[in-house]
Amino acid sequence: MDLRRHALVLCAAVIAHSPGQAQSYRMDWRSVNAGGGASSGGGLVLTSSVGQSAAGYVQGTDRKHWIGFWHPGTMAAPQVLARIEEAKTLPDGAYISVAGKIATSGASDFDGFFYLEEADRSSGIRVTVLSWPPLGLQEGSVIQVVGATGTTPAGERQIVASHVVITSTAPPLQPLGMIQRTIGGGDFGAPPLGQYGVTGGAGVNTVGLLIRAWGLVTESGSGYVTIDDGSGRPLRVDTSTLAVPPAPGTYVTVIGICSLRQEGTPAQRLPLLLPRRPSDASAP
Repeated sequence: MDLRRHALVLCAAVIAHSPGQAQSYRMDWRSVNAGGGASSGGGLVLTSSVGQSAAGYVQGTDRKHWIGFWHPGTMAAPQVLARIEEAKTLPDGAYISVAGKIATSGASDFDGFFYLEEADRSSGIRVTVLSWPPLGLQEGSVIQVVGATGTTPAGERQIVASHVVITSTAPPLQPLGMIQRTIGGGDFGAPPLGQYGVTGGAGVNTVGLLIRAWGLVTESGSGYVTIDDGSGRPLRVDTSTLAVPPAPGTYVTVIGICSLRQEGTPAQRLPLLLPRRPSDASAP
């Protein structure tokens, strides 16, 4: 009964509407292209979401528009790398894209850079971001980064990112527990086409990885403490991110990123641990 009444009301409204009051209506054509999945073109592979255009580029006077990103006017596509360690074997200035890696630090941890790591924790790398901070960056973000390879003054390889895209999130990676004698390790590859280890170091290179170390605080200085676990190589810990640095004579466990520093003449490369936040330092 209700349906019939509604139909009669609609018919009456149409009949009563005079031609002089008629309005013109227009429906523009719209489409939503390329649902989720992978597409490729021009040397770039894209795992896309709904509404993302197919892989390729639109070219202007000195720009190429790659899949939603504007890149510098080199007119060259980034080299797509499957793994982080591949970036470390390339010369400085190589234009690359790395996707699907997990952030081990967030936007509030360091100033101007963060760290990425493989899900299997085999390799990690520093990412310096020209436009800081990347929106929504947090520990556990799954990242695609596009940029140029580089090296810090201390010899740590990095990616200087022009674009950082958060594609999803994952459970934060757990740190690898390491005795101090093994932190840093030996050279990976053939530096500078590779990653330097510590001077006199051997074994697996751990620069860029999230690790856990522990020991007795034996020294305290401006912006650092030194801890010693008795394994034969004391470790310097950067304290710039800690509200209260651990006091000499206390035992401490520290989580942080394995980095490098240089000291002495001739310069020696030594391990440096970068805690991300105050909670990374605790009593054992």
